[in-house]
Amino acid sequence: MGIEKAGLNLGKKIIARTHTIGKNLLATKPVKVNTRGLKLAYPLEGDIVQISKQANRWTKNPNEYIPNCKIPNSEIPSHHFVDNKNTYIRAVADLKKGIVDYDEILGGCQAIKLDKEFAKLTPLEKDCIGYRIVGRSNSPWRNKPFNVIENAKITDTVILDEGCAYAFQQESLISQNNYNLKDSMLEIIRIPKGARVSRNMEHGGEIVMPRGAAYKLISKGTTIDGKIKVVLEYILPKSKYPEDIGQIQKIAEQHINSTDEFIQKCAQKILDEISGL
Repeated sequence: MGIEKAGLNLGKKIIARTHTIGKNLLATKPVKVNTRGLKLAYPLEGDIVQISKQANRWTKNPNEYIPNCKIPNSEIPSHHFVDNKNTYIRAVADLKKGIVDYDEILGGCQAIKLDKEFAKLTPLEKDCIGYRIVGRSNSPWRNKPFNVIENAKITDTVILDEGCAYAFQQESLISQNNYNLKDSMLEIIRIPKGARVSRNMEHGGEIVMPRGAAYKLISKGTTIDGKIKVVLEYILPKSKYPEDIGQIQKIAEQHINSTDEFIQKCAQKILDEISGL
């Protein structure tokens, strides 16, 4: 009995001692180790930290990425009409190539007006995610996203639409709004905090991106039902206004004295809008 009791007491002391050591180890501050002699030590450490932060940033509950639409000045005045203006806004791509006709010059005017609306928006208060689905058709702009993604590599910067793209705030809203297209592509758009995008609760929750939004291609694949699925991350612009405003201004200046009254008036409107920036 004495031996058994002694063994039991010894066991308790070992457990208590181990528990104390464990607590001390957890409470101990990290010790800085000199890694200068280790080859690739600094780049490796930097990569690990960067990957970890990036991964954790977009792995929360999807509901946490829904923007607050009640914040003042979170929606552009033209939010409901952008889709009707997109035909002309997309024509700005031809305008910058030197094609100056009615659609192109009107598109330049519409584009500058929208640029000013987006510039006045309250930036996103947190990281958000939008969901968009597009289908193939005979329309060149509808097929452009497919062609771009097909030829793009992961981490490439891509522009899928020269216009202003709409997106839902929740993926479930795509099926609720009857967007079950057979030959289609699902875009999951990560929108970083600070982005100026238009948002409201129409159709359950919408987001409208600025014209010609640029994205980083994070991944691409195919869903079980055959849809192309891509993950994109919106690239925050370097300034409030698109970089092509100067180019549009020069074209307008070249046609301010056009013999075509419509082109002359649109050119003047472009210059008037730009003068107020």
